[in-house]
Amino acid sequence: MGFWMFLGSFLAVGLAIAGVALYICKRIRGFSRRVFGTTDLLGTLKEIDTSHLDTPRSLNGCDSLLLPQILKDFPDFDVTLAKTYVRDKLREQFGHQQGFKIHNVVIARYLRAASQRTIVFQAAACHRENSKTVQKRYDLHYTHLLSSASDSVAANCPNCGGALGYGVTACPYCGSRVANVLGNTWTFTEVSET
Repeated sequence: MGFWMFLGSFLAVGLAIAGVALYICKRIRGFSRRVFGTTDLLGTLKEIDTSHLDTPRSLNGCDSLLLPQILKDFPDFDVTLAKTYVRDKLREQFGHQQGFKIHNVVIARYLRAASQRTIVFQAAACHRENSKTVQKRYDLHYTHLLSSASDSVAANCPNCGGALGYGVTACPYCGSRVANVLGNTWTFTEVSET
């Protein structure tokens, strides 16, 4: 008699555990259907875990805010051409990687120093590594250097001879428009992965 009671109790506990497990599974499927639109929660979580591999890295794009400042200092600056140079520089340095592809290029920062101006471009790119897509983000510093070797800024207006400062687009003395007063030397000073 004791054996049958033990077996009955064991079966009752087993059925209770199975009932609770079925109830929990049903609730998880319902939650998964409501939130993710599918009852396969585990498959969805695996998909979410690997989705970052195919999604381009987000960028800190400030083109609309920084471009007016850049154009104030350099009225002839061509942002489309500069972004083409950025893409060319990335291909030159990283194009050897299998399946290298550039997704987007944006202006992230504009730095002003006494003797130079630097536009920091950010680029999202990817390549194949061990049969997986690897997403990367790069910062490229595109710097305008003075044409003279010294840090002092010295240029004169071709109309009246007045002294012109860095980034001046019109003579403060006679009002004549001046362009590229100190040359137009742009170069990449830093390329780094972020």
